[in-house]
Amino acid sequence: MKKNSFLLTVLILLFLGSTNAFSQRAKDITINFKINAEAIFHGASVEENSQLSDNNNGRSNNGKPSDFESTAYPSKFVNWEIFDVGPHQDNYQLKFLDFPWTGNVAAFAQNPIPGGGRKAKVKVEDNTPDGTVKYTIRFTITSKTTGETRTFVLDPKIRITTNP
Repeated sequence: MKKNSFLLTVLILLFLGSTNAFSQRAKDITINFKINAEAIFHGASVEENSQLSDNNNGRSNNGKPSDFESTAYPSKFVNWEIFDVGPHQDNYQLKFLDFPWTGNVAAFAQNPIPGGGRKAKVKVEDNTPDGTVKYTIRFTITSKTTGETRTFVLDPKIRITTNP
């Protein structure tokens, strides 16, 4: 009886350990775009006053947002959200315009991907093969004080992979 209990315990532990090893599955990703709206609006560099991050170990090899690469998967969604992390956040309104893209794979049904607010969402096409998409985040910052709107861009990447 002790031997059976021991074997059952070992099997359960092996199963639990193996599920952790395989828990990296294809999933929807969320890309957070954090900017200092006041600095950018008044002429500072988008590159130096923004940061990209995601929930799927996205990274930039040189630390610059334009080099940031997210990994996305066929049949899953890519979600973007823009945040103002600078001073006087109540003085500025942020809005994604759209996301024109180019690449060696036809990853999305629309080009450009529509924006329209602080959030955007697009599905990676079902049968997209592995490849890389370079896209442009086109966004506006509107000064609530003056009503003036200015448009800015940043060009990161998405790597599409069929193997999570």
